[in-house]
Amino acid sequence: MPDELKHVWLALCARYSKDLTLQEGLYEELYKKYTGTARHYHGLQHLTELLQLSGQYGQFLEDKDLVSFAIFYHDIIYNVLRKDNEPRSAVLAEKRLRLLGVPVEKREAVKFFIEATQTHTIRDTAPNRSDLAFFLDFDMAILGAPWEQYEAYTRQVRKEHRVYPDILFKPGRKAFLVKTLQTAYIFHTPPFRGQYEAKARANMERELQLYA
Repeated sequence: MPDELKHVWLALCARYSKDLTLQEGLYEELYKKYTGTARHYHGLQHLTELLQLSGQYGQFLEDKDLVSFAIFYHDIIYNVLRKDNEPRSAVLAEKRLRLLGVPVEKREAVKFFIEATQTHTIRDTAPNRSDLAFFLDFDMAILGAPWEQYEAYTRQVRKEHRVYPDILFKPGRKAFLVKTLQTAYIFHTPPFRGQYEAKARANMERELQLYA
């Protein structure tokens, strides 16, 4: 898996920079961040799954590079004790893409995409709205996975939050589930609503019963 990710990363970067040392250095940074000991869900497998979805739904994407860069950097900073992981990841992404020579418009769009994962909502002023919708749906696709996979995801998330005792973690998780279930749609795009919406709601309702 790491070798496959590196291949995708280098191919992506090569379209903007000829500096292989820079490309490999940035990948090493990504690799170290996503393989940190505190990572259980938000790691390399998560990146791989999102990139696979990006390929699967590539026909719907207008700027595949934009989505790919956003995938690679959206969780580069992940600290469960902080509430600003998304904006910090976005800022770091913009700095790294500037080194690669990625055009400013695309850098700013990547930054916006990553910041949007904090709320998973799409503002009217959002750039590349269609691509943003698919990117956010890729990130939430785990909610509509088969129960066994969904259950494994919940265990991994709990491990990432192990610094919090159940008395603190469970109410927070329950609040997330309730808030998400109260939305008209979990997913933004018709393909994901058709394939994942019903299953995601069933999974979340089932998990919610565990906190009753």
